[in-house]
Amino acid sequence: MNKLQIGIIGCGQMGQGIARVCAQVGYKVKLYDSFEGAAEQAVTILLDKIPTANFQLAKSLDDVSDCDLVIEAIKEDYVTKQELFKSLSSINPSGILATNTSSLSVQRLAQAVKNPERFIGLHFMNPVHVMPLVEVIAGELTSVNTIEQTLNFCTSIGKTAVQCQDQPGFIVNRILLPMINQAISALEAGLANAEDIDTAMKLGGGFPMGPLALADFIGLDTCLAILQNLYEEGKNLTFQPSELLVQKVKQGQLGKKTKQGFFTY
Repeated sequence: MNKLQIGIIGCGQMGQGIARVCAQVGYKVKLYDSFEGAAEQAVTILLDKIPTANFQLAKSLDDVSDCDLVIEAIKEDYVTKQELFKSLSSINPSGILATNTSSLSVQRLAQAVKNPERFIGLHFMNPVHVMPLVEVIAGELTSVNTIEQTLNFCTSIGKTAVQCQDQPGFIVNRILLPMINQAISALEAGLANAEDIDTAMKLGGGFPMGPLALADFIGLDTCLAILQNLYEEGKNLTFQPSELLVQKVKQGQLGKKTKQGFFTY
């Protein structure tokens, strides 16, 4: 198993996290990012955490042609992801191609792949090295062999995998994001201040983190994008983003990564 080669496309927070857990068990990891310098920066950060890890820079998509598993962790957008997988399906003819999408249809993304039986959804939670869960989502044509290999991979990196249907938001975001959205709406309506809303949910609901602090941690732009994708899938008002969330994102208050969201960091 330690000879498995993993390709990571997208070297942001999620891509780095996935690369880290793969390298921790001895897998060779190749990292690629279309933004100049992003992959190099990611490798520097990762080697600081795991000095003995086998990280390699992929200068182009062609460098992941021999990877057994390629995991995409790029912008949450159908067109961008489909263009990537259209290229990958030609460049890498036999490996498993996985999307880390948190809200988009796996089957719709699979339409860009020449042989969709090897395409699958592999949704990691953030932060990847801490959160033990991975959602595994098969498309209509995903093969049993691809599913089995993906589940074995999840076990090999110490994750618990749950399988779910290809429905908007899968399990976690279908339940979690409406709750976060309701907390934002409650704040907008003046029900209570942000601190008290989070305290109530932690002490009254047993949550380890309040929904507003969690939104800040996830990134308010990410929360908005997921809710918008979920809403567009079926126009279900449950997923319609609150106006306060929309305004926060417009103002560049994206949460912890910008030092300002519902709380100041």
